[in-house]
Amino acid sequence: MSTLNLHLAISKERGQGQPRHGILMLAEENATHAIFYHTTGEPMHSKPYKVAIEPKRVESHGIDKRHLIAKVLEKDRQEVKAAVRQAPPLFCQRWILNVLENLEKQGDGAPSKKSSGDGDATNA
Repeated sequence: MSTLNLHLAISKERGQGQPRHGILMLAEENATHAIFYHTTGEPMHSKPYKVAIEPKRVESHGIDKRHLIAKVLEKDRQEVKAAVRQAPPLFCQRWILNVLENLEKQGDGAPSKKSSGDGDATNA
């Protein structure tokens, strides 16, 4: 069964003193495109937080770094989406933690499971 990579992507700097934006990316190994899960909005500027789910290029110009955080079985793709939708929209760092907590509670495809290289998922 095929696996997908769940990455934590960190944006390039947006300005001095500005926090970097965090994004969850789900993609097949060596894919050119991924599904980006992130929050948008600026409540201090009357733009409430919203969850965005959108296909984008893996090598997006706005991304500085990617960190592999889990291998997810293809059959568990919808569980990732469900965890994303369950997390209330907040600033991106807190929201990502909430999504990862939701995935851990679900069990299958949890971020604490990484491939050991032999096809088995093991606790990291």
